[in-house]
Amino acid sequence: MVDFFDIEQICLRAKGLEPGPVAPEEVEFARNLLRGREGDIVGAIYVVGLSGNKGDAALLESYLHGDENNIYAEYALKALCCYLGLVDRYRPLLRLWMQETELDGDRRMAAIQLAAEYFAGFEDNELGRYLVDVLCNLEDSCRRSVRSVFVNILDLTNQLEDPYGTAFDDWDEDTTLIVQTAAQKFGYRDLKILHRRALN
Repeated sequence: MVDFFDIEQICLRAKGLEPGPVAPEEVEFARNLLRGREGDIVGAIYVVGLSGNKGDAALLESYLHGDENNIYAEYALKALCCYLGLVDRYRPLLRLWMQETELDGDRRMAAIQLAAEYFAGFEDNELGRYLVDVLCNLEDSCRRSVRSVFVNILDLTNQLEDPYGTAFDDWDEDTTLIVQTAAQKFGYRDLKILHRRALN
């Protein structure tokens, strides 16, 4: 039995970037890295998320909270919600992190970037309106992330001059369209656009 594997190579196969399957013992190797909190933790999170199973949720969840996990939380959250398909279980946490402005910025941004998964088959107009407010707040550091997920959720890619927001900074006509479309979807009836700014 091999006692050591190249986690980087396993990760590439798990992502489909290199040919070949990921063997059960390789997944277990990645789990052991996470249990021991040593080595390539990000790579191990990818491997366990993509090639593990729902029983790995508790192990991945151990990387969500605490200052020691600041650089790992976004990867663990994505693994749980996207790769293991547990968004229903973690939807309350996603909602909390999206709205927690005092939270570590990376966690809040990671949660916002999973908004499409959050809203898939699930209605939460209150949170949708909150995200509209984030996009309209020129001081909010997560505006760009909200813009990106709204373009996806609202299927606006082909209607925008700059769908990927490469020149996004303050406010433009694309932003107005995104805000208006999001306001309609999430029932934001009191929102007004005036002089290229949202007033609510």
